[in-house]
Amino acid sequence: MSVGRSLAGIDTPARIAATGTLGAAAEAGILWHFGITAPLGAYLFFGAVAAVASATDLASRRVPNRVVLAAVAGGGVLLALASGLDAAWWPLARAGIAMVVLAGLHLALGLAFPSGMGMGDVKWAAVAGLYLGWLGWPAIATGTLLAFSVAALFVLALRLATSRRGRLVVPMAPFMSAGALVAILVAR
Repeated sequence: MSVGRSLAGIDTPARIAATGTLGAAAEAGILWHFGITAPLGAYLFFGAVAAVASATDLASRRVPNRVVLAAVAGGGVLLALASGLDAAWWPLARAGIAMVVLAGLHLALGLAFPSGMGMGDVKWAAVAGLYLGWLGWPAIATGTLLAFSVAALFVLALRLATSRRGRLVVPMAPFMSAGALVAILVAR
């Protein structure tokens, strides 16, 4: 990847290695959880794009549109393929519903608290909803609650560790990705 075309936060050899390591860890957990099953490809793809979105959000407080679009398009196709292979279409419909619901929830939060939630977070919530929705409502609830809980603990720890009381910009994509990955790994 040339430096001119790199994503913010994944622009040095150390950051590339860290993002690759994070993605590989996610991939290993996903492979262990799913085994060779129809949805494996979709969730391996999610692990990879989640690592990239998390790294860019941590570094630049942005979730690039090209990562979101790839995650939605690739995920939609791969989850449709998994639904076709399993001959079960309700998980795909539920994934679409969850994508809209989580994006809508995060959009409402972003509009109500514009300094606390950016539109990149709203778009990444749609991605998380797509992948969590295919697994079921418990996965959606678990992933969403984990994301907000861990983000709240992070903010509390940061406030306690520093005397800074001003506006705090929290990169939510890493928390949403981590919450989604944990929910994916415990889903049955």
